[in-house]
Amino acid sequence: MKMHFNYFILLSLILFLTKCSDEKGSDQAISLVDSTIKIQDSLTLVKDSIPALPLINYTFISPPKQNRYKFLIEKYDTIGAKIILALNRLDERFIRKPDSIVVPDTILNDKLLYSPFPKHLSILESVKKILLVDQRIQAFAAYEFGNLVNWGPTSTGKKSTPTPNGLFHTNWKSKKTISTDNPEWILKWYFNLENFRGVSLHQYELPGYPASHACVRLLEEDALWIYNWAEQWILTKDGEFIIAYGTPVIIYGQYDYKGVKPWLLLPTEPEKAMVSEDELNEIINEHILTIINRQEERDKILNPQLSLEN
Repeated sequence: MKMHFNYFILLSLILFLTKCSDEKGSDQAISLVDSTIKIQDSLTLVKDSIPALPLINYTFISPPKQNRYKFLIEKYDTIGAKIILALNRLDERFIRKPDSIVVPDTILNDKLLYSPFPKHLSILESVKKILLVDQRIQAFAAYEFGNLVNWGPTSTGKKSTPTPNGLFHTNWKSKKTISTDNPEWILKWYFNLENFRGVSLHQYELPGYPASHACVRLLEEDALWIYNWAEQWILTKDGEFIIAYGTPVIIYGQYDYKGVKPWLLLPTEPEKAMVSEDELNEIINEHILTIINRQEERDKILNPQLSLEN
């Protein structure tokens, strides 16, 4: 009888300990589930709190012509005013000329959101730096390894002195130079593209249409940016031959002088104010092998160790 009693006590103790263990494990499981739920809720809240980029639409406004740029700054801030200048292919002086101008319904501090160019081009993923100048939409784009890093308005050559299309490179630069066509024209942040003809990138008036003598005119902030961003050529010691090309520049397209300015179609037919990836692939494909080969040659000049390794 005593033995049975001891056995009963031992069995009861085992059951009690087992129950405690189960309850403890159950509590841990509940705690773990609660923790997981809290983490998931937290992640959901963070994800939901990230705003999606808005769809930007465009409209026309007719602000007063007098002190128009000041009006734009007061209404849209300096960032918005600069974006509006770029969209209308105008500088501060000429922004007062048109009766109506195009403005976005949303102003964000990211100029690339208003770009007419694709944000990424796979065909350029092996190209360190390149500039594209589109004469149809009067704008330039800068890409690094296929990613758009800057864009801006241009004014290319007028009918009588057109800007030539093709593959060029940024050759030599000067903070300020005097035009060979007119000594009164001071060209700031000058970057030569075609040495014999004097075709170049530089700051000058942007009236909202092609007006240059074959050069590519830019807003001053864009000309300065390219001046610091693009690379110069490398010549032989006697200066007679190019041994390494500068940053490639592809100029292409044709401006329609009789049609509606493409950027003025942003409110109604925005696709006509843009450049598609397919269009650019076709244009770039004509020059991509030359660009890659010249880039490799430049790398070897700047880093002779590459030649030894190959």
